[in-house]
Amino acid sequence: MAIVRNVSMRTELHFHLLPSVDDGPCDDHEAIGLARLAVADGTGRVVVTPHARLAKIEALPGLTARLDEVLRKAGVELELGCGAELSPEDLLRLDQDELEIIAQGPPGERWALLEAPLVKSDVSLQWAANELRRRGMGVLIGHPERSPTTPAAALHELAALGAVIQINASSLTGRHGPEARDAALSLARSSLPFLLASDAHSPSRPPLLTAAASELISAGVDGATVRAAVDVLPEAILRHGLSAAHRPGAHGPHGGRLRLGQRERAAVRVARSPQVFLDRRRGS
Repeated sequence: MAIVRNVSMRTELHFHLLPSVDDGPCDDHEAIGLARLAVADGTGRVVVTPHARLAKIEALPGLTARLDEVLRKAGVELELGCGAELSPEDLLRLDQDELEIIAQGPPGERWALLEAPLVKSDVSLQWAANELRRRGMGVLIGHPERSPTTPAAALHELAALGAVIQINASSLTGRHGPEARDAALSLARSSLPFLLASDAHSPSRPPLLTAAASELISAGVDGATVRAAVDVLPEAILRHGLSAAHRPGAHGPHGGRLRLGQRERAAVRVARSPQVFLDRRRGS
């Protein structure tokens, strides 16, 4: 799990940063390069989320600590937390101790990242979400806009039971095609509680929170909602659990200020969102 210090910072909750574990970075050099891109994108904290099916769960805390030291020696100021990305099938084999290693949130509000399947699966997202709840954990649903087997009605049902939606930044920038982009925009415009994460894997599949936020602003999503999805809710659910995303006003106060990259200022002016402030660095 992530140890959240008493410092506000942009937080990534779905990010493949551990080297030589899954389809993320192949070695330390690539991991350092990817981490530097995250910092350049304005991020200060990353929860590393290798695919659970490709990882030895008990080894992940040690691997995360090792990478933290590698980044420190390389001069990369990025706080790391230990997590994993679950597939529905993983809930058939992982025991409670293993789930606790990769779960996030405070006692009584624990949750895990569960991906919406990208291909047809014998184990449904709904069953896996129910199984996590049975084990006392909430559900952050990863990249449902990319899932051909996850209809909007299922997401509304899961959200009514406390789940939160995680949209891939790369979907909004068009990396996964027009259908995924349209689905991501539809989710962002819906009443569902959502946040953004990069699901970055390598320097060629980099962190894109700033670019994705600019896409949302350009598409007419209000600044307070975008700020919440990028800068507020990821950190809030680490500190307080998924219920933080379901509270009244969780999408940000009226006139909330979004901190993004400098190059996106023009896009925000075009979108006529004067309440949105663009900056590289996250503040308190």
